[in-house]
Amino acid sequence: MANRPVTIKDIAEKLSISVSTVSRALKNNPEISLQTREAVQKLAKELNYRPNPLAVALKTQKSNTIGVVVPQIVSSFYASVVKGIEQVADEHGYQVFVSSSNEKLEKEKKNVDGFLNMRMDGIILSLSRATNTYDHIHKIKDMGVPIVLFDRTSKELDVSKVVADDAAAAHAAVTHLLEGGAKRVAFLTGPEYMLFGRNRMRGYKLALSDKNIDLDETLISRCDFTVDSAKSATMELLSRSNRPDAFFAINDELAIGAIMAAKELGFKIPEEVAVVGFSNSRRSRYMEPSISTMDQNPKEVGREAANLLFEQMENKPDSDKVKEAVVHADLIVRASSEK
Repeated sequence: MANRPVTIKDIAEKLSISVSTVSRALKNNPEISLQTREAVQKLAKELNYRPNPLAVALKTQKSNTIGVVVPQIVSSFYASVVKGIEQVADEHGYQVFVSSSNEKLEKEKKNVDGFLNMRMDGIILSLSRATNTYDHIHKIKDMGVPIVLFDRTSKELDVSKVVADDAAAAHAAVTHLLEGGAKRVAFLTGPEYMLFGRNRMRGYKLALSDKNIDLDETLISRCDFTVDSAKSATMELLSRSNRPDAFFAINDELAIGAIMAAKELGFKIPEEVAVVGFSNSRRSRYMEPSISTMDQNPKEVGREAANLLFEQMENKPDSDKVKEAVVHADLIVRASSEK
């Protein structure tokens, strides 16, 4: 017994009672005598008995666990989202298991399959930057497992979502740059198929239009979400004779790349080149200069996602309806754009 977990059967054999009696005694069922209940619970404690979560899940069709898949486990944004999810899960007596796709579609699929095999009661997921097919998401739905997407979502998926008001947030960021004196604001963005990128593009264009500034498509540069990619794109943009005097980046990593390029080329920030990012990551606070950014209120995103998931899991009224929760993002002005 020392080399394997203790089972209900082991307890039953030691006390010469049935397995069903042990099971009911462990649940403190009043149909079992107090003497037997106390004996079973005492022996279970002595033997360090722990219920097998998979066996419990198979029997009850409930594991009291939810799975969360994030694109990057080290991201401060996603870490804060998970904290928000855990707060709600704790209130419901649930455990949260977190895995990272590392921005890879195949890893995201494996994570989903793993959570389904573990019989998670629900899944919360943010799509990787490589995700452009959705069979694994449809699989979750087809199996009847509640799912909520957050941050990175897709219009192609008819599931509940939690998003930032991306268009409004981008509009606020670009308007801040324009009202600070910028005339040519470049936009460092990601792949065209990503919904949040398209929404932030809409906000970028609307801010220009509101200030009667013509859109210059050559100031829009698509990057792969890395500092190096943004740095290369910024180097090219700043080498032009009609260079941009400000950058709005779709995330803080791209903003960091823009600042590194501008500093390397000898531009003063923010006097000659102003920069605003998105996400309010830890790095944005401690860069030199510190980076103006949009705070997506990630803990609130996590709480909203968890609340939507538990609505489905508990079959609350209208829980079968697809819902979209929007969490407002706030502009934080720091040294990279404060003139």
